[in-house]
Amino acid sequence: MTMAAVSQSCTNPDETTEGNTNVRPLAEKSSYYYAHNQVRSDSPKTLVGATEIYNHKALDAEQVAQLEKQASQTLESGHSSWNKGGTWEEKDYTKWAEQRLKELLPKINSPKGLITFKDVSSIDDCHAANVFSRGKKKSVIEIERIKLGWKVEGGEAKGKLEITEVSSSALSELHISVKVDKAGSNQADIDADLKACKPAILDVINAIIEELASK
Repeated sequence: MTMAAVSQSCTNPDETTEGNTNVRPLAEKSSYYYAHNQVRSDSPKTLVGATEIYNHKALDAEQVAQLEKQASQTLESGHSSWNKGGTWEEKDYTKWAEQRLKELLPKINSPKGLITFKDVSSIDDCHAANVFSRGKKKSVIEIERIKLGWKVEGGEAKGKLEITEVSSSALSELHISVKVDKAGSNQADIDADLKACKPAILDVINAIIEELASK
C-alpha cells in the first residue's frame, strides 16, 4: 500500500481539518454536547439538538397576582408558607407578651383609688405563643408568677401584688396575693382595694391574648 493510500484510509471525513468545508463540527455529532463554543458570549446557551433555548423569563401579570395571593393567604392564616397542610406549628411571642404586661399592668386603677401601681419587677416562667394545628389557630399564655409593685400616695405604705397561676385556658383560676413591705395605718382597706383589682388584671390579660390572636 502506498503512503497516499494509507493517508487516505486514515482520514475520517467527520474530523475537522483546516480547509475542509464539509467537515461536521463536534457539536453536531452528539445531542448531549454543550455548545458553549458554538454561540457568542452574549447569546443564550443550549444543548445541540434541543428544540428550545431555556432562558430566564420575567413573570407575567397573572403569575405575579398568583404569588401575591399565596402570600396574602399565608398572612391571613398565620402559619408559615412551608406549612401548607396547617400541621402543628408554634410561633413564640413570649418577649412581646412580657413587654405588654410591663406596659399595661401599671396603668390599672384600683376601685377605691387608695393605691398606685408602680412597675412590674419580675415575670417568672412566661410562655406566649400562637399554635397552629390541623388548620386551626390557638393563642396561649402561661405565666407562673408576676410581681407588680404598689404604693400608697405619699409612700405611707408599699409592697408588691403577686399574680400567679395565669393560664389562657383557665383564667378564672388566676390568683392574687398582697405582699407588704411597709404597712399603712389602714392596711386592711389597702389590702381589700388591691384584691379588688383582680377583674382589671383579667381584663389586661384578656386584651393581650386578643392582641396575640391578631398576629
